[in-house]
Amino acid sequence: MVSLSSSALRLVVIPSDPIDAYKRKGIDSWLESYYNPQKMFREVFALSPLEKGERRAYGMTIIGASERGFSKVLRHIRPDIVRAYGGFWPADLACRYRLPDVPVIVSVHDTNPSLLHRSVRYADLVICISAAVEELVLGKGVDPKRIRRLPNRVDTKVFYPIRDEDRLRSIARRFPPGRHILHVGRKSHEKNLDTLIRALQFLPADYSCVFVGLGDASPYISLAEQIGVADRCFWVGSVKNPELPLWYSWCDCFCVPSRWEGFGMVFIEAAACGAPIVTSDIAPMNEYLTYDGNACLVREYENPSALAEAIRKVCEDTEYRQTISAGAVKAAQRFDRSIVDAMEVAIYRDSLAMPPLSLGKWAQWAIWRAQETLAESSVPTMGKRIVRRVSREANRFRRE
Repeated sequence: MVSLSSSALRLVVIPSDPIDAYKRKGIDSWLESYYNPQKMFREVFALSPLEKGERRAYGMTIIGASERGFSKVLRHIRPDIVRAYGGFWPADLACRYRLPDVPVIVSVHDTNPSLLHRSVRYADLVICISAAVEELVLGKGVDPKRIRRLPNRVDTKVFYPIRDEDRLRSIARRFPPGRHILHVGRKSHEKNLDTLIRALQFLPADYSCVFVGLGDASPYISLAEQIGVADRCFWVGSVKNPELPLWYSWCDCFCVPSRWEGFGMVFIEAAACGAPIVTSDIAPMNEYLTYDGNACLVREYENPSALAEAIRKVCEDTEYRQTISAGAVKAAQRFDRSIVDAMEVAIYRDSLAMPPLSLGKWAQWAIWRAQETLAESSVPTMGKRIVRRVSREANRFRRE
């Protein structure tokens, strides 16, 4: 247990992406407050094998560290807490090279099972971004007492309904007149752009769709050309985060019919701006969005006709659109940054107040670390034999 005074606390974060990737996405403006909520820490270090050299940016020191040199750099920094963003390789690094008496927190953001490794069992706390993610983490064998829920956050001082006609026209003049559907997200299978493109076939000719986000658009452009709706699809790269509220406020319908999500940051951003939302009736979206209350949820989200019907209802039924738009703004309030930041600070303080890992837990961790190291050995026969022996020891520890 360490002092709870924040005046001298040091935090090491292990992001799952290079820091510059956030700049390319246009979301770098909030990085400093994201990694240091309420300025709890005197110093924040971003430590990652994806970085090179050492530099200062976004209120933190960014250090490139290979896996081999990770432990040495960590010991030199002497942090009070280590936080891994992602239950895959960031969790592996944080847990494999953990220091005695330094709590490790892993946050899990995705419901994709391939992005959740066994290493999360050896974190002091595991943060889950939604109930859907928590269910996955529990299935990995994490102690429920070590799980904390922390949703995404939205800055409602930045994301709010914009009614200034001149500002809205600055977006509108870029596209033909008519009804505009907005999709914000990566060009990926998860985000279900293909079904939305096919839905245009079932919508009147004055409906068009604007796709904002990074990724390879070429397969989606080809699809739009094949089915004859290419002239109704518009492709925009990243939009800076502070500019997104104008896009959300401008659109007639915000539609991201995701096949899966960990939480869905864009949904609470759009909701805070009063955008009429059409999305999939799946967790986690239906954990905080309710059908006909603050969004139009679609069960057959891979059915272009069903998706088109929902979009048309939102765009053409004025009373319905106004109802879900007003409900969306209210739904977003509980995700306000000040509220979620306070929740996160409480989790950090919780980790600092926790007792050290028990001797039995350290033994399990040591066995797991040995298993991981030997599994990567270049001497397969001997390595596998030792791994089997260590596995038997691990099972004995679990029984005891």
